[in-house]
Amino acid sequence: MGPVVGHVTPHSARLWVRGREEGPVYAWVGQQPDLRDARLVGEGRRLPQAGFAAVVEVRGLQPNTRYHYALTATPQAPAAAGRYPAFRTAAPEGSPGPVTFVFGSCFVPGNPFGEAAVQRLLRVMDSADAPDFGLLLGDQIYPDEPKGNGLGRIACTIDEYREVYRIAWAETAWRAALANLSWRMIWDDHEVDNDWFWTSPDRVEAQTSWYTRLLRRLTGQPRETWEHIGRRRLHAAVQAFWEHQMMHAPPLRLPPEGAAEQRPLLLTSDRGHFAYAFTHGPAAFYVLDLHAHRYIGPYGRAIMNAAQWADLEHWLLQVRDRYPFKFLVSSVSVFFQQRLPFGGGRWDDFPDERRRLVHLLAAHQIEGVFILSGDLHVAHIVEAELDGVDRALPVWEFSVSPWGQHLFRWGRWLGKPARFPGVRASRWLGTWAVPNFGWVRLGTRPRPWLEFRLETPQGPLTRVRVERGPAGWQRVAAGEPA
Repeated sequence: MGPVVGHVTPHSARLWVRGREEGPVYAWVGQQPDLRDARLVGEGRRLPQAGFAAVVEVRGLQPNTRYHYALTATPQAPAAAGRYPAFRTAAPEGSPGPVTFVFGSCFVPGNPFGEAAVQRLLRVMDSADAPDFGLLLGDQIYPDEPKGNGLGRIACTIDEYREVYRIAWAETAWRAALANLSWRMIWDDHEVDNDWFWTSPDRVEAQTSWYTRLLRRLTGQPRETWEHIGRRRLHAAVQAFWEHQMMHAPPLRLPPEGAAEQRPLLLTSDRGHFAYAFTHGPAAFYVLDLHAHRYIGPYGRAIMNAAQWADLEHWLLQVRDRYPFKFLVSSVSVFFQQRLPFGGGRWDDFPDERRRLVHLLAAHQIEGVFILSGDLHVAHIVEAELDGVDRALPVWEFSVSPWGQHLFRWGRWLGKPARFPGVRASRWLGTWAVPNFGWVRLGTRPRPWLEFRLETPQGPLTRVRVERGPAGWQRVAAGEPA
């Protein structure tokens, strides 16, 4: 299964593959499409504790350069024939750009909307608007949907979770996309189960939403899928998530215990999590982990623990004056306010912590913040103003999804732009219920600017452009693509 291009830097790349047995993996790169100039640049090993998945760290590369590559099981060079997959290394830190990336979430094979958005991505990757890298914001698989996961039942074992990944990634258009673009990933709820959460901060027991439990019980699903999320099933889901999404990620900010041995355990006393940060040219990214320590129960509720909040604040202060673009990557929307409570899945279910997030940005005067989110099965753009110390701080949220899933057609009427203490104003610039993903291009010349496009199977649907001028960040255009 694979290959998958993971985290890249100006001088390195992480290449992932899964096999059927233990053994070595050799990485070859070259700049000719047929790899006639292939050179051996790294070696890894498929190990049983990682389900025979392996990551090869390739070093000594040139910045902002396109490389073709191959992974082999023997030290013999690949045959110089055909066209091998390729990736591009990152631009040097602090370079002016432009930098282009795509992002999205929510994909299940066999749904009525098919793979149209992923096919559109493949066309964009082969155009003048080709991205340098991509972000997958969660719900990369749906092991809890028997009709779409390829199993015909809810996944409960490690082999079943691994099989759901194989079906979603090896038997769909994602196979080509994952092999030809660098990806950073994070989980949302469906990597384990629908709207799952811990029932206490000590993480002894996990549970899914009440309506999911009720529906499964009424439809005769096995007891272990609705009574609670047992340790066996939870460990299986976390292990599969680690093997497919985290092994090739950037270095984690505070890895969970066991991660170094390829077995993150999520122990009760462990403060570790799966958040990470990276930079690309003039932009800095912080990818939030909103599930490792999320809990809802008689002791209260939280979406992140104290160590995560401290680390986020430390990162914001580090990048505040160094990078004109600061991206907070959240699996769920910050500025989407549900009109009816559905319980536990999004930032508006954690109002105290959502206020803490915007107060953190305002108190430290963090300008140039853009929030990227997914999850909702509908796309929206929110423009918000936070109560800054000197002046209002503008923040934009670009929320996109799904790549391929059922659409939340009533999203505009069942939700609204969030307004709460710390937010002076918030407004929708649009909502769209179509298969979609986000496309972003940014640069710093002649002054910092960013353009967002909503990509659909039929092409771009809308665009927003913002620039930083003497008065700060301002939106200068929105509407149909130019």
